[in-house]
Amino acid sequence: MNKLTMALISFASREYSERERLDAAREFYAAVANVELAVPHGQPPEIEARIRLLPGVSIASVECSPLIAQRELTNLADGNDDLSFLLNPSGQGGWTSSQPRLGEATCRAGEGCLGFNELPGQVAFHGSRARFLSIGFSRQLLSPLLNQDMRPAVNKVLRCEPLGHLAQLALALTTGREPQAEQDPVALTEQMTDLAVLCLGATPEADRRARGRGLREARLRAIKADMFALAGRGDLTLTDVAKRHGVSPGYLRALFRHEHTTFTDYLLTLRLQLAWRRLTDPRFAQRAVSEIAFASGFNNLSWFYRAFKQQFDTTPTEARAEAGADASAMRVSV
Repeated sequence: MNKLTMALISFASREYSERERLDAAREFYAAVANVELAVPHGQPPEIEARIRLLPGVSIASVECSPLIAQRELTNLADGNDDLSFLLNPSGQGGWTSSQPRLGEATCRAGEGCLGFNELPGQVAFHGSRARFLSIGFSRQLLSPLLNQDMRPAVNKVLRCEPLGHLAQLALALTTGREPQAEQDPVALTEQMTDLAVLCLGATPEADRRARGRGLREARLRAIKADMFALAGRGDLTLTDVAKRHGVSPGYLRALFRHEHTTFTDYLLTLRLQLAWRRLTDPRFAQRAVSEIAFASGFNNLSWFYRAFKQQFDTTPTEARAEAGADASAMRVSV
């Protein structure tokens, strides 16, 4: 993998003294985003930013105190003509985007709008801690896939399923802790591009490809994350999960079939992994194996023991004993 295309750049104002924070933030944003920063009454800014760079896509996740980020005429000399999605990932704080002649937009949680980097404009942040997510796409990459001119839509507030998936993937990539950060950067660019064109209006061919690739993968990623969180519920069913995500049971079955597995098998694996973690965790040492099995989503103890043995080639009791012995050996060695 080319690490340059997956670069993660971080900045935190808390690493500087209050007197140095504004200058440090200005230097960072001047170098990375080529924008000017201003703060009310010269107050030291509180900023935490993480930027992920992919081929043709740049993602910036920012939390900050009140400030104004402005792209002025002098900044336009960099030739950057990216089309950017400006998103509000939560209701914490707020911000307003504006560009001359194109309008102003204020987005609530889960909403976004467009920004054009070849034009001057600004984003004004307010509230004690505003959250902001910017996803910039190369115009050369995106324009051939769209069926309309995006400039009239710059003051239109966007809210749709593909936008939600786009935001979640972007946030996962900027934490630096998610498995997505280890994926092929070209494949990640394709996924994000698919979701972007579905938000904006794709050509018929691009629409078919995006729905069969990027949107499908985004839905499956969200469903798997939901199942991971709910695996301990013994009454969780395919119909429940399909309803939670607004898809049909048949579509959900097809998603897992495309992954060469089934909903039932994937859920069983999640539950077995949950049981293993608890059985080998000293914090659960006083809990009976049966209690852990039921809390991990199993309603039948015989089935739990058989499935556990088949998955891990050991019994729950043996797994717990081995983990305890390993922990004791580590304490002795220390």
